[in-house]
Amino acid sequence: MTHEMGLSSRVTFAGEVDDADLPACYKLGDLFVLPANARAEAFGTVIVEAMAAGLPVVSTEVGSGTSWVNVNGLTGLIVPPRDPKALAAAINSLLSNPARRSEMGRAAFERAHAEFSQAAMIRRVEQVYREVLAG
Repeated sequence: MTHEMGLSSRVTFAGEVDDADLPACYKLGDLFVLPANARAEAFGTVIVEAMAAGLPVVSTEVGSGTSWVNVNGLTGLIVPPRDPKALAAAINSLLSNPARRSEMGRAAFERAHAEFSQAAMIRRVEQVYREVLAG
């Protein structure tokens, strides 16, 4: 389909990528898009991975944790599911504004490392255990 649409020079279907190669693949992008239309993506690990690479995110509001991970207007943009015009507008707004894209990418990187790093997650689990043991 990309050939028929004249996009073959701009779109690559990489297939399965080794986990070790994912950070380098993310860094090749200008932004990350997750146009989910169902709650199947409950948290958005893939969003955290993209944010950790410094990519702003365009995602959809499907009533799951993805909209908590990607903060609308800060780390990226959130649009309604099954709304291709809104999705295209969000993508194009970031692609046409490198400064905003860069600012959101920095915020995404900072949020990913502050909120979702291994150290942050360990601190949160330890806090839960302390609260349970205390009372």
